[in-house]
Amino acid sequence: MKLISDKPHATIRSSIALGIAAAVIALAGCAATPTETEEVPTATGCTTEPISQFAVVTPETEADHGWNQQAILGAGEAATQLGITADINKGVGYDNAEAIVQQTIDKGNQFVIAHASGFATGGARVAETSGSPVLVVDLDQKVHCQVAGVFFDSQEGGYLAGIAAANATKTGTLGIVASAEDVNWFNMAGGFAQGAYSVNPDLKIVIAYIGPAEYGDSAGGKRITEQVIAAGADIIIGMGDGATVGYLQAIETASSTVQYIATIGDVAEIDTTGVELTSVLWNFAPTYVQAIKDIDAGIFGDANYTLNVANGGLSLAKTANLSAEVQAAVDAATAGIADGSITVKTSTTKDAVQAIIDGK
Repeated sequence: MKLISDKPHATIRSSIALGIAAAVIALAGCAATPTETEEVPTATGCTTEPISQFAVVTPETEADHGWNQQAILGAGEAATQLGITADINKGVGYDNAEAIVQQTIDKGNQFVIAHASGFATGGARVAETSGSPVLVVDLDQKVHCQVAGVFFDSQEGGYLAGIAAANATKTGTLGIVASAEDVNWFNMAGGFAQGAYSVNPDLKIVIAYIGPAEYGDSAGGKRITEQVIAAGADIIIGMGDGATVGYLQAIETASSTVQYIATIGDVAEIDTTGVELTSVLWNFAPTYVQAIKDIDAGIFGDANYTLNVANGGLSLAKTANLSAEVQAAVDAATAGIADGSITVKTSTTKDAVQAIIDGK
């Protein structure tokens, strides 16, 4: 496995690659000539050759210990499993998505993972104009050999976190803090409430949002977490990307004992006081591996991909702060979700989440 990180956006070509390309064109006869950036499918695959180099593009860096971290780690793991090269393009921001994806293809990448919902429309457009396959987030716009989406049953991960929190709380009050009014955050929050109430319907749940889309606002994260702690919460699940730093700051400096449940990524290295109870982990590696295999098999874009509990895309981290009893309850819930005996309903709006919290 080879990793490329933050290289200049320049087209990569070799004399061998040019020779192969020339041979392919010569053999094409009277067939239509592809555009310069277009991939020419093989007899079985979506690209001229099996994938040897792919890229992931993230708006922020792995320092968020969440969304961006897990994509970067997942790309590296996928590259290791397949023995190919991962080109890591991190911290590119949210603007000019279409240009960024095109530049990433121009660097010689045969496949691009556009890892942000804000990249989805632009990424899909580039895939269709260039012919290069692009994996987008939360956009159901399947195009054979060009575009597929990745989706998340995040309510299932939230449910497991709710089971852990309900079994571990001492005050009977749980907190939810979110950096944005985001459908995945809504689903996770609703799932958390469902899991907690399945253990104890008399629990109190307090929820607070920083704003409509304040993913990286650590100061805002600290502010709303302090509000939730003041309301009596002793276990708080936080959804936030960069706002996670603020959540932890508030919990670590609280006058009472408060524990934190992280989401998507692993905050262990920035948890200096051991307040992390557990984390809802999102593992992208299996999806990335499958997408690359589907490109090579010529079936990419025929179906979307989903991270869920049953396929190992979502899980609850085992930590020293989870007692044997709490872990056993989480394991039982995990098995129930996987075999279908436990169904966690979605809550795709702010009002739907509040209805679950209020309805018990």
